Order: sequence, then structure tokens, then C-alpha cells
Amino acid sequence: MKSNSIKNCMAGGCILLVLFGAGQLFGFEVTKFYEGFKPGDHHLEIRDLGFEYADQIAADESAITSLVETPSGDIYGGTTGRACHLFVFRPFYEQGKLERQSNNVRHLGKISGHESIHHSLVTDPNGVIYFGTGLNEIDQPPISEPPQGVDGIVKGLWSDTKKRYDKYEGGHLYRYDIANEKRTWIKNDDECAAKDLGVPVPHNGIYAMTINNQRKEIYGLTYPDGRFFVYDINTGKFADVGAVCEKKIYAGPDNRTLRNISRDLICDDNGFVYGSADDAVMFRYDPDKKKIEKLAVKIPFLYFTAVEVFTKDPGGIIYGGTAEGYLFRFEPARMKVTNLGKPYAQRRIRALTVGKNGVIYGLCGQRDNHCRMFTYNVAESEFDDLGLMRVIREPYYSWSGIQFDAMLTGRDGIIYAGESERRSHLFLYYP
Repeated sequence: MKSNSIKNCMAGGCILLVLFGAGQLFGFEVTKFYEGFKPGDHHLEIRDLGFEYADQIAADESAITSLVETPSGDIYGGTTGRACHLFVFRPFYEQGKLERQSNNVRHLGKISGHESIHHSLVTDPNGVIYFGTGLNEIDQPPISEPPQGVDGIVKGLWSDTKKRYDKYEGGHLYRYDIANEKRTWIKNDDECAAKDLGVPVPHNGIYAMTINNQRKEIYGLTYPDGRFFVYDINTGKFADVGAVCEKKIYAGPDNRTLRNISRDLICDDNGFVYGSADDAVMFRYDPDKKKIEKLAVKIPFLYFTAVEVFTKDPGGIIYGGTAEGYLFRFEPARMKVTNLGKPYAQRRIRALTVGKNGVIYGLCGQRDNHCRMFTYNVAESEFDDLGLMRVIREPYYSWSGIQFDAMLTGRDGIIYAGESERRSHLFLYYP
């Protein structure tokens, strides 16, 4: 249980050293932890999503499903739940700018009529934020009695899905400028001061987004129809390019009402955009031809054929995590996919990022179990299980993170992870 003292501890930016369980920290033996330890190394901290009784994002609305870092080093996040919210965390490293030394999460407001900002938060070189909204696909909606027949369950699930979205106008694309941030408290029900740019695809939520800042274009994928769209920042116009998936497959792996569509997008160094399509095939959007191409490469799979998350290293190599829990490397120049294996027996790689040390950090696990943090050492081709995301700072507070759906590496080397539970926190991991 957390005590009220957590607020004072957070405001002070306390350093947290944790030893728990059978002599382990993050899955490391005690001897391994102490070997070469320096103050400030290898520890976890957490931040509430705002201040309690002031602007904290409410439970059931706080699952963090998007994170992005602006060029100035600010961390913005979007949530999923009964309603979705935008927040910002400004790290404590700008010692010369007192107005920026918050070291706490600041709530920036709710987006009414929408439930999710899922893998759809991007930023331009000026720090302007763009985000897309949709319906909550974390919680499984009720399932009606399926029709009879071999494919009755799939037909029933598709009918239920369409009914939900037929009542929904569609996900909106929003623009948020830091100039909107006033030095006043934003209560939980206050609206986010974001500009509504419109609906790219009616009766579809925005499920994933990426940006090409050279072309000044935003690319998105919708749910449930899996349509790929382009937003031209200069003209303010949308273009619906078409569907990337045709088959109606509900493969799970732990949400049986979720259609098997790529849950993330990524733009390579040459401006091509990638995701997963039917039968584990990767697709590519060519911005010059304005067309979607199905590639002759597939992601690793046995049954479930969706990409969960992408990340990219400084050399342009793309890494992806799948619904079955495989980590893979994709080299766009060679059109080559390499299966790097599974860091954990369970399915789903939930989040990925490349650390400043070149190591791949990730979070994996199904929703019926605790997520675990892992690393993949590229140079050694080795996985390491870092264990559960547990923070213990008794008597002030303790917290065990269970579910996570977003992750990034800040310019300060800190790895930020977004918890996606009923009452969620922003986790800070210092490698």
C-alpha cells in the first residue's frame, strides 16, 4: 500500500534502492547487484499521474498506452480507460530553468467522447504533439451468442465489434502545442487544450501512428477495419489509402475479442512505413507511390500473426515484438527478418526500446500474469530476464507493476515505462 508520504518522496526525486524476495533485485542475484554498483545505478522509481486531490488522472482512466519524447526531453503520455487523458513529465535535469524542474507528472486534461490513445502519440521537431483517439480495447467487451456454423464465433465477434464502432463517430487526430500549458491546475474532468484536426476514417478508432518529419506527414492505422491513412500536416488533409488486413481473425492471444491487426507502425530512415498484415506478412507504405505493398518477408509466428510493438536503433535497424512473444530484427535495406527468439515462455512482447548502451530493453507477458522486463544484448546475442517491475520504499510506499503497454528511452538514458492497469504510474528505470 502506498502512504500519503509518497508525494513528498516523489517531489524530492528520491533515489530508490530495492532488495526483496529471495535475495533478488529485478531478477539479479544480490552478489550481481552489488558488483560494480555505483550510486544512482540500476534502480526503479515511479510517479503518480498527477497530484492526489488536485489533478491526478482517475483510476480506470489511467492505463498508459502511449509515450513519446519531445526534442527538449519532455515525456508525454496518453492513457486508455473510461476516458483518455494526456499528461507530461519533465525530468529534473534542467538545473538552469527553474520553471521546468517539476520532476512530477502533470495532467494536461481529458479528451471527452474517446477512451484511448493507443500507440498513437508523435511529435514534430518543434515539440508539437499529435495524438489519435479510439475506443478502449484493453477491456474485453461482452460477447453475444455466436451464430451456428464452423465460422460462427468469428462472425459473431465481428458483428459485436461493428456494433460498438457503428455507434462511434470515429477516432480524431489532435494537435497539442506546449503553448497551451498554463500554470494552473487541471482537474480530472477538465478538457485537454488540444486542437481537433478531424476524423481520418469514420467509425474507426486510431490504433497506431508514426510520423515522417521530413515529409511532414503522419501515418496511422485504424481499428477495427485496419485501414491505413495519411495526414498531410501542411494541407491539413487526410487520405484513406486502404486496408492492410482482409481476413477477420480473432487470435488473441489473451484478448479473444481483439482482431489480429498490427498494433504499431514504424517509419524507417528512408521514409517507408511498416506494419504487419494477414498471414504474418509485413506491409510497407511507399510515400512516393502512395501505395501499400505486401513484402516477401514474414514476422516470426506459430499461430498469432500481429506485431505488438516496434523500435529502431540509431543505425536504422528495426526491432519488433510479436503477439506470440518473439523478438525479431528487420533490416529494411536487405529486406531481411531475423527471429531472435522468445525472452519469456508467455506470449506478447508489450513494449520495446533501445537503450543508450545499445541494449534492447523490453516488457513481455500476457494480461493474466505479471509483465517481466528483459534485455537483449545485440553484441552477444543474449537475453537476460530482469524480473518483475517492483518498487519498494517502505515505510513510504511500495508498488508492484503488473501490466505495461508503452516504453521509451529518454535523452538522459532513463527508460520510461507506462503501466496499464486500473490505477497506473509512470515507471523510471535507471539502467
